[in-house]
Amino acid sequence: MTLDQTHGRPTAARRSHRAVIYLAIVGFLAAGCSGAPAASVVGTPAVTHQLVAQSNTFDRNSLAVIAGSPFAIVFENRDSAPHNVSIRGGPSPLTTEIFGGPDQRTYVYQSLPAGTYTFICDVHPVEMTGTLTAS
Repeated sequence: MTLDQTHGRPTAARRSHRAVIYLAIVGFLAAGCSGAPAASVVGTPAVTHQLVAQSNTFDRNSLAVIAGSPFAIVFENRDSAPHNVSIRGGPSPLTTEIFGGPDQRTYVYQSLPAGTYTFICDVHPVEMTGTLTAS
């Protein structure tokens, strides 16, 4: 370590370098702990589905997307009860925030490999579930 010869402390350049490293670590940790949905915008969706929650049920129990292509779900919660949409069965769940209605959110997902997945409301997992097929 380079020390200031008069005070025995790290030089200004060394302190600046440490500050940059510290800020990078804090930024990385904040991004990983933000609670933001796993969905992210990565191009124009090949498919956009409307999905409605009403009376603690989804209006459909199956969705189909193109494997390897971005897709979107426009999720409308018509209930005052809180709902969300999680996609499970891949390397990690794609989970959105839970919100009460009436309200609507649009989620754009990067892509999924070919396969069969489950979409589910984390608040009502028994009655609000369906199958998402990527092919």
